[in-house]
Amino acid sequence: MPIYLTEENLAIILNELFPENDFIRDKSVPNSKNKRLRPDFRSDKMKIILEFDGDSHYCKAQRIKTDILKDNDYQSLGFKVFRIPYFVQMSSQLLKMIFDKDIDFEQKYPNGFIDKKVILPADFCELGINLFKKDLEKFSYCKSEIIKSLNTKIEEKSDVELVIPTSLNQII
Repeated sequence: MPIYLTEENLAIILNELFPENDFIRDKSVPNSKNKRLRPDFRSDKMKIILEFDGDSHYCKAQRIKTDILKDNDYQSLGFKVFRIPYFVQMSSQLLKMIFDKDIDFEQKYPNGFIDKKVILPADFCELGINLFKKDLEKFSYCKSEIIKSLNTKIEEKSDVELVIPTSLNQII
């Protein structure tokens, strides 16, 4: 299994974990309001949509607003929509959150802002900062790991303002 979660690796993981269930990738949802918008992964059988949210989903206000519209549209069609942020890695806990099933998955890569070139919360737009705060609560099982990674980045950069905006100081 891949170690670092990306959209490409999510496709591999889904195919390995659910070989009998074809996840449709990057195709518009029948009867959706906007055919140009396509979810990353969709299972009509399970009525679930999975979105892997890279850094642009935290840095661009228009993208965040579009995500909200997409989620509302897909939910109105009976789909459960689940967004996975780029700073959360695949684990048994994440799979339980998504599929409500106990699935054994050995997590091999830590949660958080680990990569050398990672986009940090200091570069998020205001909507992205609010989304990040919600994600810390949503993914509470790995919140301390995410915060630890930010503290490590602060040490590496020797400048807190390059890592987090002042509005997140109370969280760290």
